Amino acid sequence: MSEYNPGTTGLDLKRIFRQFMGKVWMVIAAIVIGAIIGILTYVIYSNIKSGNTVYRISNDYYITLDYEGHPNGVDYYNAYTWDGILRDDPIVDYALTLLPGISKETILESVTGEILGDYRLLTVNVTGTDADVVQSISDAYKKALPHFGEEIDMISHIDVWTDAKMVVYDAYTREPNAAFLGGLIGLIISVFGILLYYILDDGIYSERDWTERYPDIAYLGVTGSEEARVNTEYILGDTVGMYELRIKDFVFNAGAFDEMRSSGGVLLYVTEGKDKGEAIDKVVYTLKKQRIDIKGVLINRKREKGFKESE
Repeated sequence: MSEYNPGTTGLDLKRIFRQFMGKVWMVIAAIVIGAIIGILTYVIYSNIKSGNTVYRISNDYYITLDYEGHPNGVDYYNAYTWDGILRDDPIVDYALTLLPGISKETILESVTGEILGDYRLLTVNVTGTDADVVQSISDAYKKALPHFGEEIDMISHIDVWTDAKMVVYDAYTREPNAAFLGGLIGLIISVFGILLYYILDDGIYSERDWTERYPDIAYLGVTGSEEARVNTEYILGDTVGMYELRIKDFVFNAGAFDEMRSSGGVLLYVTEGKDKGEAIDKVVYTLKKQRIDIKGVLINRKREKGFKESE
């Protein structure tokens, strides 16, 4: 039985790479599944958080300031100022006179303002889950803002520039972020799984794997390679008459053992990553116990498509 102890050796990066390449489809699948789960989780969360379909109307207003009487008006009426003014009493109280049955709190929660570039263009957003209320508040502000412009000295007048349609608005739209996070979690879990598999896997992937486990049995190389051809000729000379044994074909058979002993020796074939250490140990230990000479080992490498062992 092999005395190899994997805990006494360091990481074999080549071995990890070969294992990773064999499991790369799992990583891709984990990323895709993680992204899908992330999006689904986000959609469920956003629906719960929003409670209902969210509606929004965004209208633009053109502000004409009294530059001659108040040259500093431009500095005062900026984006931050307008966002607060839209919810101050002068505008809100006038809008309430046009909105019977709608509370002041509803207006305050629904209305926001922003100036994206030109200080003369103010965008007023009315957002809510009741389409009729959103429409009513938006219509009321089309009158309340021009009225406010007539009452303030710094402002010459305010004109409604757009009459926008209502749209469905998701205030919590973060699908790309959710997909990225889900995919990242899938990547981390899959890579961790491959590393765990590396620790637990006792298959043969490289010459180092074999020589550390069975230093007394010659490693000849990968079947079909120039290395295997040269090593076989130099170490074995001639393989005619040798008994070729694949790990997967091994059976405990007295007649087969007699045939192996009478041959020129046994040439082992191990399938990369598929034949596990326990199975290989059993074959090697049994052959040695039966006093059968093991001449060397050749590694069969798995194909990327339609796995077939090298002959």
